[in-house]
Amino acid sequence: MHMIYEMRYSYFGQSGWRSKTSTDKALLFDDARLDGRHYFLEKIALRSLADQTDGDFGLIVLSSEDMPQKHKDRLQQVCGDMLGEHAHVIFRGPDSAGACFQRYRKQTFTKDPFTCQIVLDDDDAVSADFTEKLRTEAMAAKRLRPEREDYCFISHARGISAVFRDGKMSLRHRINAATNLGLAVVAPTMSRRQPFGIAHKKILERRPVRVIYTRAPNYIRAVHDSNDSRAQFSDDLVQADQMPTMHTAFPLLKDLMKDWPIADEETKVDKAA
Repeated sequence: MHMIYEMRYSYFGQSGWRSKTSTDKALLFDDARLDGRHYFLEKIALRSLADQTDGDFGLIVLSSEDMPQKHKDRLQQVCGDMLGEHAHVIFRGPDSAGACFQRYRKQTFTKDPFTCQIVLDDDDAVSADFTEKLRTEAMAAKRLRPEREDYCFISHARGISAVFRDGKMSLRHRINAATNLGLAVVAPTMSRRQPFGIAHKKILERRPVRVIYTRAPNYIRAVHDSNDSRAQFSDDLVQADQMPTMHTAFPLLKDLMKDWPIADEETKVDKAA
């Protein structure tokens, strides 16, 4: 089974983002903004993939053909340096992000009859064993998918929010049964099914789906000043005695905490998870 992560990186088109930045090229391609996005891409998203215990996966990064060349070069360089042949960086004009991913996937990943497509935003992370665990779940979903359905979504409920504020980071527990973080769809490789262009908050009502609850976190949701969507988080702080579990799931935290020390005191937060 193909395991393919699909990532949008400052793509100017229909991608599901509703922020003002997504519709204004001057804002989208601003040097300072792209420098900030690159930091989280390298330190969180790509690092989490480089740390995978199961290295048999692909990553498609979709960006804009109108992005300044120096940022295109940097994007290709960091993806190649960190993931080598696993990374496929493509630049496209305004279109549906889902359509861009689908065309490239069908042209490039043809060896296996089934594919598991996984959403990964450019500032978020998956746990080091995510590909390994998801492959097992995807194989089960392929066998157990409901009658008359050729696909099945897989959602991992438990993760953490990493909140970056005032030079420090706080880690907060997050549980959401219908989350876009690491959302996956298992379907025949040449199927039209994909994880984009759907209402992920409604997958429990509208789609065949398997929800996976674990005690260990499966993803990091980064919350910072340049989020592309509204980022809510809980006040359920990760405690000191839980940090070894976090470091096992996310080895990237060791280096990230050098730049963003863990906040000593709880800040005022939005209660929504």
